[in-house]
Amino acid sequence: MAPDDGHALPWDADRGSHRMGERYQQVAQLSGDMLAAARREDWNEVARLEAQCESQIGELKRAAMIEPLSAYEQRRRIQLLRAILQDDAQIRSRAEPWLRELERVVGFAPRAESD
Repeated sequence: MAPDDGHALPWDADRGSHRMGERYQQVAQLSGDMLAAARREDWNEVARLEAQCESQIGELKRAAMIEPLSAYEQRRRIQLLRAILQDDAQIRSRAEPWLRELERVVGFAPRAESD
């Protein structure tokens, strides 16, 4: 079992939407794993985990249409989403210098936005 990194939040199995809670926790875990890979500058692993995360999010979207969350579960979901957004911001801050260097190496110049 992975150590508690703040992403795992208890869901009440008696609430009826335990599976939805598990799905949100899986996305949060993947997000944390992506951040760990970004800290190691393992961008291939970040990309692999991102693909898994996208798959999990697709499942969440489909399940959300048929498995509504209780008010309690909504609060837990919001906590997980905040953690995911924090991870995403940290991943982006680590990736941006690498992406700028890649653009420089391949000679890519960003296009100016047209009004």
